[in-house]
Amino acid sequence: MKHSRGNMTATILPILILASVAAAGWYYYYSEVTENEFLAMASRSEKEELSNKLGELRATINGLLEEKTALQARLESEGNSQQELAALLEKTMAEKMLMEASLQQEVNRVTSTTAELEAELEKRQAAQKSLHDEISMVSGEKSKLLTQLELEQERKKQIVNLKSRLEQELSESRIEISQLKNQMTVIKLTSEVLFNSGSAEIKPAGQKVLSIIAESLNAYPHRAISVEGHTDNVPVVHNSHYGSNWELSTARGLAAVNYFQQNSHIDPRRLKVVGYGQYHPVESNETAEGRKRNRRIEIRILPPEVTEVIQN
Repeated sequence: MKHSRGNMTATILPILILASVAAAGWYYYYSEVTENEFLAMASRSEKEELSNKLGELRATINGLLEEKTALQARLESEGNSQQELAALLEKTMAEKMLMEASLQQEVNRVTSTTAELEAELEKRQAAQKSLHDEISMVSGEKSKLLTQLELEQERKKQIVNLKSRLEQELSESRIEISQLKNQMTVIKLTSEVLFNSGSAEIKPAGQKVLSIIAESLNAYPHRAISVEGHTDNVPVVHNSHYGSNWELSTARGLAAVNYFQQNSHIDPRRLKVVGYGQYHPVESNETAEGRKRNRRIEIRILPPEVTEVIQN
């Protein structure tokens, strides 16, 4: 815009100078002609010619004055336009700054939102991984429980078979098999099944019973076995080989353990023997039936966790 204004000024300035010079010359010339009455000695034709030239000069001067006026008006108009353009440019720059500020706020908001979304995504991915791990763990536990359930069902089946076979040899009153919640199985035999009164030597019929039991014990090769001897509260006779019920109960338990090891090939590391004497009765010793039930051998198939402790 400044360049255009400079070009216009360069064009108008010579015109203004020429108009000024012409006006000055005309004024001087007109004064001289008037003062000397246009050279009274000049001829009429010369006067007319001068008059015509004077008219032409006046017309030229008037034209130049009109052009000057038009140029001045144009300059003023272009000056006003330039001010309007400057104001419009200033307004545009202000709007641009507002738009840039708004855009920067939007960029900041989007950046913040993106960071929040990424954090939420990481959180959900972590939760998903945790859930996946939990599902895997539950699936593993489910598989383990199913395996344990299958083993438990098989164990129950074997116990039922064992009880059925033992009942063929003995009456129900002389044998009792129970399964506890901690996966321990207890086989209770009255002492009369295995031993004569006051003796710790296993009878032939008792050996057959122990052989049947050993088959079930061998079905659990990784479970520990505890053999416990019990008596009633009647003291041993003086001519007995055992000085107390402690010794008698322990000797009977040991005889059963030796039989399992030597004749049924049960790993001795799985076996332990305990003699409780008369101090763990299951019924009152006041009756003959109660004392009979208290004189017993208990064979316990111990829970897996107990077996692990023993092996370690």
